[in-house]
Amino acid sequence: MTPDAIAPLCFLAAGLLVVAGVAKLVRPRATAQAMVDAGLPGSDLLARGVGLAEVTAGTWALVAPATGGAVALAVVYLAFAGFLGYVLRTHPDAGSCGCAGAKAVPPSLLHMGLDLVAAGSAIAYALAGGPGAATWLRSLGWGAVPVAAGLGLAGWLAVVVVTEVPTAWRAWVPPAHQEETPHHHGDDHVRADEALAHSGIGPGHPSLWPGLEPEEIGG
Repeated sequence: MTPDAIAPLCFLAAGLLVVAGVAKLVRPRATAQAMVDAGLPGSDLLARGVGLAEVTAGTWALVAPATGGAVALAVVYLAFAGFLGYVLRTHPDAGSCGCAGAKAVPPSLLHMGLDLVAAGSAIAYALAGGPGAATWLRSLGWGAVPVAAGLGLAGWLAVVVVTEVPTAWRAWVPPAHQEETPHHHGDDHVRADEALAHSGIGPGHPSLWPGLEPEEIGG
């Protein structure tokens, strides 16, 4: 596979990582809380440290992927995938994984899968020895304009998918412990007969047939 075929996905992953890192640097509280909720040490300082690592790895991958930037990008995304796997296993109902700063992003297999795809693209680009983002875009000539626009749109769609789809899915799928028990209308009649019998009123009791004599009820 040529570097040109891998570059869009790799640089998209790098750009998204930079954006996520900046969000954590500006608003670290949600990330710190997510770390605490997962049973890990968490503070604003640690959350900002994670954000700084993201910005560093993402920028390095954009500028000089062949000198280790792409590998750093892969390592960060693999770490995120591992964290998401841990949270899904130990705290499946967690409200947020803290990946998008103040925005609550429920952990999901979808998010973990996208992280693994991003890591794979970074490793592939590192093996291909592709150039940095600026050099690659210049090599496209005027084609760089639609490519850059497409990457921006793809980035926005990726953010929407990761932040909105898990929440919508949780709202649509009822928890397993709240599954409804099949209801049979015949059971209602049985319970009604039992309640009447308990009160001393049998099927042929006169109170159930007003206006008729007992011998008429019995047929």
